[in-house]
Amino acid sequence: MKKLFFLILGIFSFTACTDLNEDPASLITTEQFYKTESDALAAVTAVYNAALNNGGLTMYNRLFHLAFEIMSDDAIAGLRVTNADVRTISVLAHSTTNDRVDELWRESYVAINRANIAIARIPGIEMDAALRTRLVNEAKFLRALTYFNMVRLWGDVPLILEENGSLNNEAIQVARAPKEEVYKQIIRDLTDAEALPNSFTGANAGRATGGAAKSILAKVYLTRQEWDKAASKSLEVINGPYGYDLFENFADVFNVATKNGKEHIFSAQCKSNVNGQGNRLASSATPVGIPGVASAGTDEPQADVYKLFSEKDKRREVTFFTSLVSPTTGKEITFPPRFFKYFDPAQIVNPTESAKNIPVIRFAEILLIYAEAVNEASGPTADALAAVNRVRKRAGLDALAGLTKDQFREAIYLERRLELMFEFQRWFDLVRTKRMVTALHAAGKTNAAEKHYLHPIPQREMDLNPKLVQNPGWE
Repeated sequence: MKKLFFLILGIFSFTACTDLNEDPASLITTEQFYKTESDALAAVTAVYNAALNNGGLTMYNRLFHLAFEIMSDDAIAGLRVTNADVRTISVLAHSTTNDRVDELWRESYVAINRANIAIARIPGIEMDAALRTRLVNEAKFLRALTYFNMVRLWGDVPLILEENGSLNNEAIQVARAPKEEVYKQIIRDLTDAEALPNSFTGANAGRATGGAAKSILAKVYLTRQEWDKAASKSLEVINGPYGYDLFENFADVFNVATKNGKEHIFSAQCKSNVNGQGNRLASSATPVGIPGVASAGTDEPQADVYKLFSEKDKRREVTFFTSLVSPTTGKEITFPPRFFKYFDPAQIVNPTESAKNIPVIRFAEILLIYAEAVNEASGPTADALAAVNRVRKRAGLDALAGLTKDQFREAIYLERRLELMFEFQRWFDLVRTKRMVTALHAAGKTNAAEKHYLHPIPQREMDLNPKLVQNPGWE
């Protein structure tokens, strides 16, 4: 008899009867489940929450930082990091047994399997037809997003599209599928998910929408260098019926009071004092030694990234902080620049309980995707320049003008880095633009080599599945 474990604490959280913090079933047989509308909602809740791991470390709630973003030229392992695997991955000296890489692989397939279950089982439930279709498309969106992250990190990966509740070797030992095949499935799932509602409100705020599907699809096309498709799809988002726009104030992107606002296309949802749902990135980035503040102080920026921002760039003081007033002594403590985007002043005593969401994709990035795609296809057109300048104007910077195609490309790369720092974008940008080795060497991470364009397949998976073939350079 097949059994399903639902670990219902996660990064995407809602309230009321569809609340993703609720535990619909801790251990239940499939013969008992998937009978009612509530079961369907719970099944998709399990997909949203699939990123939960023992100890509460979730993919978007810090694991991504430790598993790949820390390798970039934006971040380092701080002095307080004690995990040897984190320290080695930070300097690209990790091996096939690295525990962060292994954990990310396993968590990804937990999410994928739960999505597969929902996609297969929900159509057989007697319930409202529109809700049934919506829930299946939400699961497809989440499956596509997970595979998109995996294919960018590992290249070819096992493409599993059916429920896996068997211990039969034929069912669990799957060879790696060519990345082109994986991308085709990602595009199919996202295309179906474009039919999702334009928005959600109230208890459902934060769920995947049609605009989110289009946005991730635009990013898929950009990654694949399908410039015309990337430009066209991002333009559908820009001109679509979704109401997306930039906040006038960059700080509102990371303001608890403006969560799930007009710039937020899709975000990992965080809550304070709700079953450990706080944004852990806040605590890990806050320095220790401040009386009354229980911080971890493990995640640090590279020494020079603060200097990339001009003094008039309004994003600098939102991305970083260099001082904090102790809640117990009232004295201001200064320190070298640390990441600030996720620090919640309302939770200063325990930053782990930060209620700030973690953006997966937001409107500013869509403008930059559009500009980059248009520039690669047609050069720095007026529309492409206008898209970037919308982002720069909000930051308090002068408009770009009179650039060649190559100059505009470099300007967009820099703009992405400044706008999206500490949002898990830098590593993927360095890889997709083939600048990783050069950029990391310039940042002093001289271990960077061609093999690092792909993660190693975890040795644990290689031992369990003889059909897997290791990535080049990691044998």
